[in-house]
Amino acid sequence: MDEQKPNVKFKCPNCGDISQDDVIFLCNVCAQDQLIFKEGIYMCPSCLQPGENFECMLCGSKEVKMKSKS
Repeated sequence: MDEQKPNVKFKCPNCGDISQDDVIFLCNVCAQDQLIFKEGIYMCPSCLQPGENFECMLCGSKEVKMKSKS
């Protein structure tokens, strides 16, 4: 089976580019059935909007930005 790799990357203002494994998804608003499969990962509609939806597990910053890989 060929596992699809996520086509996104994350940038922390303190740590720089970080992997998805170093990111916590913070949304507690959306239900599991609202998840969207986008660019190789599941995320909720709230995560698609700018805001404090991701936290860096390395430094605790909630200003992590998600960007598509080019």
